Amino acid sequence: MRIEPYSDKYLYDVVKIVESFHIESVVEYDATFDVTVVIQTIQEQAKTNSNSAFLMIMEDKCEGLIFGIQTKSLINDNQMFNEIIWYVNKPFRQYGIKLLREVEKILKSRGVSTIIMAVMEYSKADKLKSFYTRLGFKAMETHFVRSL
Repeated sequence: MRIEPYSDKYLYDVVKIVESFHIESVVEYDATFDVTVVIQTIQEQAKTNSNSAFLMIMEDKCEGLIFGIQTKSLINDNQMFNEIIWYVNKPFRQYGIKLLREVEKILKSRGVSTIIMAVMEYSKADKLKSFYTRLGFKAMETHFVRSL
């Protein structure tokens, strides 16, 4: 296993990961999945947030992804990383914590002091909340979503 920044070499692997994440976690909120939009978004984000996509490569194939946005805190000079998607394909889930820990090391080396991870309420929320707590995270806020 190795961690690499996003590159178009793995574009279609990443699209499949995003699709799997959508099916497993997001479809409850939005059933629409448009491959063309996913590809455009990935490529646009790679240009503007190239240091915020971490790919888990196994035998030259992307099998996992952590993507987020790095920002400066509104209240002090701390750098924060807000995770948007963390997904590992099912046969490789045993490597998920290692992926997270490696990404944390990379972020820390960049001066990031806070990482914020999300839990989708319709995707094993209780299990994930317990999991994050065991890893040293603490609950921060709850978001509510409504279509307009």
